[in-house]
Amino acid sequence: MHLLKARLNRASYWVIVGVAILATLVSALVFMRPLPAALVVMLIAAIPRLHDLGRTGWWAGGVFLALMALFFGGQYVLPRQALQNALGVAVLVLPGLLVCLGALPGQKAENAFGSPPPKGLSFKPPPPPAPQTEA
Repeated sequence: MHLLKARLNRASYWVIVGVAILATLVSALVFMRPLPAALVVMLIAAIPRLHDLGRTGWWAGGVFLALMALFFGGQYVLPRQALQNALGVAVLVLPGLLVCLGALPGQKAENAFGSPPPKGLSFKPPPPPAPQTEA
């Protein structure tokens, strides 16, 4: 998957996150259950967005692992009220992180993850830099 190794601009990121949120809302209204795949889609969008900010995608993996540990393991180690409080905090923190990823401008120059993504809505990787010739 080239997307996980590339960079993603803010416009493209917001389209992906918006579609994932819309799919979750529709699923919740029609089927009375949220769509868990939307969380995975947002995680996949966060990785190249973090690359655009000059950060490794493992930051998104850490947040994802913390959420999964809370959802699946919290019920075994936390009292019911503490688990509900922790889930409430997660429900507030996750949108905040998504907004931060979409609001922060990416690095303008090339970084360890490649060239800057093209402006506007674009899901194609940027063209490779032209080879430099010595005069």
